[in-house]
Amino acid sequence: MLTHLLPSLLAFWLLPCAIQDYRQRRVANVLTIPAFFAAWPLALWLGGTERVMFTLAVFAGCWLAWGMGGMGAADGKIATVLAAASPAALGLSVLFLVVGFVGMRLRRGESVSLPAAVAFYGGAVGMALVQQLAIGS
Repeated sequence: MLTHLLPSLLAFWLLPCAIQDYRQRRVANVLTIPAFFAAWPLALWLGGTERVMFTLAVFAGCWLAWGMGGMGAADGKIATVLAAASPAALGLSVLFLVVGFVGMRLRRGESVSLPAAVAFYGGAVGMALVQQLAIGS
């Protein structure tokens, strides 16, 4: 039952993250740290060692990107949660980010910064819709 609700729960959790990131270009730790710590046992429960290793790889990549100034710490925590809970939502979110970055770069012709939590929210909503369509058919 939880696996059917997970995409909707992710979207519900990410909404305040996306709003705060859009408005302030930051997401409070109170929104991300509990989910980050819950992600690890969730990854083990949902996909075993393989999902934990994938989640660890996403975390490591985000940590490196954060260290080089390429992403925010909240973005890394959110990406790690999505890797654990819904790799498909993470993939859709990354697609949204790439399209957003490329589109903004082409339009403005300069380096851009996008609120990643908004793209993560879009990916989670997209997967929740796909899940609901799959259940309904």
